[in-house]
Amino acid sequence: MGLHITFTKVHEALEKSGIDHALIGGMALATLGIHRATQDVDLLIDGEQRTSAVQCLERAGFKLIFETKEVLHFEGLGRVDLLLANRPLSRQMLQEAKKYPQHKMRCVSPEGIIGLKIQSYTNDRKRELQDKADIKKLIEIYPDLNWKKVQLYAELFGEWETIKALKNRE
Repeated sequence: MGLHITFTKVHEALEKSGIDHALIGGMALATLGIHRATQDVDLLIDGEQRTSAVQCLERAGFKLIFETKEVLHFEGLGRVDLLLANRPLSRQMLQEAKKYPQHKMRCVSPEGIIGLKIQSYTNDRKRELQDKADIKKLIEIYPDLNWKKVQLYAELFGEWETIKALKNRE
């Protein structure tokens, strides 16, 4: 099934069930002006809506194949990964997501995407080169980033010096 169809089905299912959600991952990067290949739909949802999201997506034809307290992975009508906003910062990231003209769905801010990229590569060092390249590109495209917010995300993972170095290599 095509990525656009998966995107539409998951968005409609979550919307119909009243589950707040926002794009993250490759489709969010594309929304923000960075095009690279992706094979799944990555979304951020409120962690308190976990059970409702599982039920909703299973009713829509998706099958839960893996879960932790932080993520839910689905397959069936395409691959869908839900990141659960369980902490105040990630919940704020979800609340601050906004709509972009090319999508019906909201997208996390560039600062939020940088924060999630930092989390991604610190949790899985195999992702480090691509995630840092994505961060660097976001820095180039969005010169007016809220650096206090980026610093807050980076300091959670002890990465502020690294992010400052990427910023200074503009």
